[in-house]
Amino acid sequence: MLIHHIQLHMNPKATTLFSRAWLFHLFYFLIMLLCSCRQSDFGAGHLFRATSAETVSSPTAYDFDQDGRLEIVIGSFDENCYMLDDSLRDLAGWPQSCPGGFFSSPALWDVDRDRTPEIFIGGNDGKFYGWHFEGALVPGFPIDLGFQCWSSPMIVADSLIAIGGYEKMFLFDRHGRAAAHWPQALNGWASASAAWHDDLLTISTLTRGETSRGYLYAWHLSGKPYPNFPLRLKMDSDSSPVLADVDNDGKMEIIVGDDGGFLHVFKLDGSELQPFPRLVGEAIQGSVAIADLNQDDILDFVFGTTDGAIHVWNAIGDCALGWPVRTGHEINGSPALVEIENGEWHIVIGSGDHRLYVLHPEGKNEEGFPVDCGEAIYSSPLVIDLDGNGRREIVVGANNGIHLFEDVLPPSPVQSRALEWNMFRQNPQRTGTLPNSLSFRRIL
Repeated sequence: MLIHHIQLHMNPKATTLFSRAWLFHLFYFLIMLLCSCRQSDFGAGHLFRATSAETVSSPTAYDFDQDGRLEIVIGSFDENCYMLDDSLRDLAGWPQSCPGGFFSSPALWDVDRDRTPEIFIGGNDGKFYGWHFEGALVPGFPIDLGFQCWSSPMIVADSLIAIGGYEKMFLFDRHGRAAAHWPQALNGWASASAAWHDDLLTISTLTRGETSRGYLYAWHLSGKPYPNFPLRLKMDSDSSPVLADVDNDGKMEIIVGDDGGFLHVFKLDGSELQPFPRLVGEAIQGSVAIADLNQDDILDFVFGTTDGAIHVWNAIGDCALGWPVRTGHEINGSPALVEIENGEWHIVIGSGDHRLYVLHPEGKNEEGFPVDCGEAIYSSPLVIDLDGNGRREIVVGANNGIHLFEDVLPPSPVQSRALEWNMFRQNPQRTGTLPNSLSFRRIL
């Protein structure tokens, strides 16, 4: 548009003086100038990388080049999957691209067992991509899933990778070959991501164009459904199910929200753990994050709703004091939950009101927050020490690009790190499972 405007205001003779290359460099310079102006609106310690379309994918991080500093991996609707250093600069060989970009969030899996994980992500072009750190495609990938993919991949037992699709649930081995007895049929489409523990794989679905048909599936890894599954939900479910031993009986429960605003806690026989379901507000579209926020040996469920509320409910069905906290605009992303040195937990979540929130368990804002990012935030944040200096950064996508907040939070106690929910789906494998029961915590 800018180049066309320049050409319209030049006579034909003058136009011949401008090569396409010159116009490209002029256009690039002006775009970079605009981006730098937008970046200057943010304060010290708030780094920003503009993207030309919304970034709703959720980041993960790993020290791929083994230099002691973590690299960030995140997709965007601008057709790019980025690998960035802790200054938000591209690494060699990146970004990688696909038509239509990425809603899906990347998962990490060391498929070739060289101690450096590969990057896997679903594309809006219907293909399932896998890249090595240097940017080369993993053999066997991409895989054509046949339909637009919003589900995020999930690693199963370091031997398989799962991803939801349109009317199919896929499970592949490290060579990109379908696992025995997979794919399995789905009703509808999985914009949600799967969760896994032991011999349980679960995912929720929605029916495109309708609001009254959502399903929850649970299979053994053999492809055999659990008894009484699939379950029909009150409404569609964009919310990715998560797994935890809620009642401390040694068995996992499935926690999931739906577009009717119901929070569900299902047992593996298909019944609901009482007193669930709970009607908590409008649609729950992000996945629930889980922690024992107040150290009372009862798990707490943290999530947002499309009426702009951040909720904390405990596993016995009570809304926590001081909640919900209202932001004024819809929340579609999932929270990160992190513990700091004094044993207090913090809740980190973005909102459609352009703000990133860091909240204490009683609902009060952390000093210096919320912070305005300039556009809506529907990505789920990552909280991690990127540069190894002992303080943690926050990385999150927004509709204007990728934001990084430097040295925001102190480190967590060593014994709590496995229990933190510091990114979308709890870990870089995106398993969506709280790894230890409360009985494990009592032993520490």
